[in-house]
Amino acid sequence: MKSYNTLYYLLTVLLIMGAFASMAQNSYGMQIISIVCIAFGLIFLIQYIRQLSNKEGVAGSGIELLSLFILALIFTFRSFQIYFPYVEWLFGIAGISIAIVYLKKAIFHFRYYQPKNVTLAWLIGVSYISITFFSLAMVLFVFNPQFARLLGILSLILIAAFFAGAIFYNSSSVNGEKISVFKVITSFHDRLFLLLTLFVLFSLYIGLTGSGVLPKLYSDNFPQAYYKLVDEAETGKEKPVDGKYKYEKFKTAYDQFLERNIKTGAK
Repeated sequence: MKSYNTLYYLLTVLLIMGAFASMAQNSYGMQIISIVCIAFGLIFLIQYIRQLSNKEGVAGSGIELLSLFILALIFTFRSFQIYFPYVEWLFGIAGISIAIVYLKKAIFHFRYYQPKNVTLAWLIGVSYISITFFSLAMVLFVFNPQFARLLGILSLILIAAFFAGAIFYNSSSVNGEKISVFKVITSFHDRLFLLLTLFVLFSLYIGLTGSGVLPKLYSDNFPQAYYKLVDEAETGKEKPVDGKYKYEKFKTAYDQFLERNIKTGAK
């Protein structure tokens, strides 16, 4: 697990570098983000396959790994501007699965640590519940943006409360042994700390770009009008007509335009 944590750390650093490069309008920034998404997906898939080969089943951690692999795959396609049918349903199933798994983990760890140290039990429970709320917020954003935003804000409050509590109570006593909250959660056989980190980074990006402090991620694959249409579809401002969003029709027309110009240029 420690070797995977090292890979998670390196990929997170690369993700931040790619995001800043993309915001600086360097086209290679989005390529770095795509590579990071692929790498995360492969790591999750490898861990999932290893669990199956070790006959550990698909319950709990296995469902988490499979769901994270699906999400990484969707984000990879998204970075390449590739859309496939029923992606929203697949995204929703993966997000809800993670929410259910982490809710069960919150209950399990709270009950386990409560007799040992109540404060530690609450901090661990809050960390898992924050991931549960954030996963549900991602899924619900397409269907009910306002409620999803409230759920996302609540998740961020819980994450902030966890980090504040973890720093303030940096040495909890468990069975007479002093141990930090961060050491406890990083010892769990799941991706709790990774998801906490990624969700905080994602929230900072959404908040800072929404307020105009930071520019949005840049890609020169399509005109900026295309990305505005994508944003409208993702935020629920636009509903599909005949099963298609405007950005899908725009992409089809744009591809046809490029194809015609390439053929004209060849002649």
